[in-house]
Amino acid sequence: MARNKAFDPQEKLEKAQDLFLEKGYNATSMQDLVDGMQLNRASIYDTYGDKYALFQQCLENYAKNKLIDFKQCCQKGSPLAAVEHIMRKTLENRREGMTCLMVKTSFELASVDEGIHQMIQQQAKQSISILQELLEKAQQLEEIPADKEPATLAQFLYASFSSLWMMDVLFNDKRMLDKLVEHILKSIRQ
Repeated sequence: MARNKAFDPQEKLEKAQDLFLEKGYNATSMQDLVDGMQLNRASIYDTYGDKYALFQQCLENYAKNKLIDFKQCCQKGSPLAAVEHIMRKTLENRREGMTCLMVKTSFELASVDEGIHQMIQQQAKQSISILQELLEKAQQLEEIPADKEPATLAQFLYASFSSLWMMDVLFNDKRMLDKLVEHILKSIRQ
């Protein structure tokens, strides 16, 4: 008969996720996970598998939650207002010290790990699809010109999120980032 776990696996998964967000995959040791999750190694291996399997579960959990957040942002006013809200929320999260695990992992692992690459690419495709739907609605409402291509604009916006995150890391200049957001939005509207 299997023993009941004396801990909440989801709560501990989120503690591991926070560690990976802070340090990245490679810099997070198994001992960091033991300390941060407040579990012994055997419990971690028994519940989640090895460090890599745990990381994959964290990445899946993070992607699921971000997609929910993304969809909630889409409910903010007009389609173009929702796009602007998503961009500003991205910057706000970054300023509050929140790192994007997808962006961080894409730079750290996606080019060397096919499984991770596919997970991140799938999440990106979902986000781009949501943006494209918003932009198609914005076009129908004449918020953006009819000659704009929503699919390309959605890819442009998605790429802009990573760029804004990187610019904030490098320069930490709110005024500059606000101007960049305005420029991105202006390029969509015209």
